[in-house]
Amino acid sequence: PDPATTYQPPRGRRFESVRGQCEGQVSCTWTWESRWLRAVGVPADVRMTHRLVRYTHMQTDAPPLLPIFRSDGQARLLAYLYLRPEETTTLSALARELDLSHTTLSREADRLERAGPIRSERIGNQRRLRRNDASVYFSALSDLLLRAFGPVPLLERALRGVSGIERAFLYGSWAARYLGELGEAPNDLDLLAVGSPQRGVLARIGRDLERQLGYEVNPTVVPPEEWETKKSGFLRSVARGALVELDLADD
Repeated sequence: PDPATTYQPPRGRRFESVRGQCEGQVSCTWTWESRWLRAVGVPADVRMTHRLVRYTHMQTDAPPLLPIFRSDGQARLLAYLYLRPEETTTLSALARELDLSHTTLSREADRLERAGPIRSERIGNQRRLRRNDASVYFSALSDLLLRAFGPVPLLERALRGVSGIERAFLYGSWAARYLGELGEAPNDLDLLAVGSPQRGVLARIGRDLERQLGYEVNPTVVPPEEWETKKSGFLRSVARGALVELDLADD
C-alpha cells in the first residue's frame, strides 16, 4: 500500500504507516497489530513487513461521540472506570490499556478526582483508580457514558456467552465516531458476527441493548470462510471502513 496511507486503528490506539523515522512525535514506539491488520484486509506479506508507528499524544481531541468532554483521553478514562466497575486497575496499567502517557493520564485523573467523579487510593507505590458512586454527578454521568461508549463493553459481555461466534465487530457510522472520525451522530449499531451463532439469540441481545442504549442493533452473521475471502462487495466495504473488534475472550 501507499506508505502515506493512514489506517484507522483499534480504539485507544493511533497508528500511521511509516515514512522513515518517527520524527516530531511524542513517545514514539513501534508495535505490531497483526490481527487487526488482517481484519481490515492488509495482505499477509504487508502485515509482516509494514511496521506501524504508535504515538501517544500529550493532548487529544474531544471524542466525536460525545464532545462535551475536554479530551478523548478524559472520556476514555471515565468510560473505562464507569462501564467496567468490576475491574480494578492501577494508573500505570490503565495508561497502557488506553495508550495514554502516564503523565497525561495522571493529570486527567487528578482533575477528575478533585471534581468528584472518580476516587483513587495508594497501595504501596501504586495508585488505583475507581469511579465514585457517591459523587453528585454519578447518576447523570453514568447514563451519558453508557449511551455514548457503552456498546463495546455491553456487547462484549453479552456475546461471550453465545456459542458459535468466532469473532465480532462493530462497523459503520457508530464505529467511525468511536474511532475518532468526525461526522453525523449515529442512529444505530451495525454488528458483524463471524461464525454460526443462532440468529434468534443475536436478535434478543440486540433488543436488550436497544432498551438500554436507545440504539437499534442490526446484526449480520457471516461464515468464517466468507469473512476470510471477502469476495462480496459488502464485506470488502466493511473491511475497508471503520471496524471495532470486540474482545470475546473470557476474563
